[in-house]
Amino acid sequence: MPRRFALALVALLLLLLGALVVGRRLRGPAPAAPVVPTLRPTAAIPPTPIPARRVSLYFESQSDDQLHPEARDVPAALDDVAFLRSVAGAVMDGPRRPELVRPFPEGWSLRGAYLLRDGIAVVDLSPPPLAAPREPGTPAGPRWPAGSHEEDSAIQSLAVTLAKNLPAVTRVVLLVGGDAAETLGGHADLAHPIAPDLRRAADEPPAEAPVAPVAPVSPTVPATPVVVPQRA
Repeated sequence: MPRRFALALVALLLLLLGALVVGRRLRGPAPAAPVVPTLRPTAAIPPTPIPARRVSLYFESQSDDQLHPEARDVPAALDDVAFLRSVAGAVMDGPRRPELVRPFPEGWSLRGAYLLRDGIAVVDLSPPPLAAPREPGTPAGPRWPAGSHEEDSAIQSLAVTLAKNLPAVTRVVLLVGGDAAETLGGHADLAHPIAPDLRRAADEPPAEAPVAPVAPVSPTVPATPVVVPQRA
């Protein structure tokens, strides 16, 4: 009797073990625990330098009425039209040397520039908005609060600079806001193409301009990684 009981107990254990194995196979493999990715620092890629082209910009000095050259690097252009716009835009921005005079008053900017046949360069200027009148019924304030000398010097600063850097340019046509204009501030005549007065260009090597200050970059605070707790 004891031997039969032991054999029956062993047979029962084997049946239970077989049932457990079959049950696991039917349920499939147990799901793997989620893998938490390892955070790795990203390598900083330096910016690609933009090719530049050295030009000479001509501005009037505070001590005389000559136009003095200032060396400047402008972005390299693929064609003459893009180069014309780069040079004209640099003149509109004004000089970096303190002894030179900004040709165009604050608020004037470059709207566009085009190169036509026969050496004509068309420069489209964007004027500042008219100043609001102080009293109702009075005319708005002028867009060019300067005299005839300043107006002529600004036009020649632009014309001489274009002729010096683009030898094909012999005359300059100025537009204001995309339209033909008779004058900028009531003095210079813009009805006809303007010839650069190269006699006003000082015969001297271009002086290096101070490097334009670069705005500081605020430090970036790295994001705190979120760790998802694993379920038991």
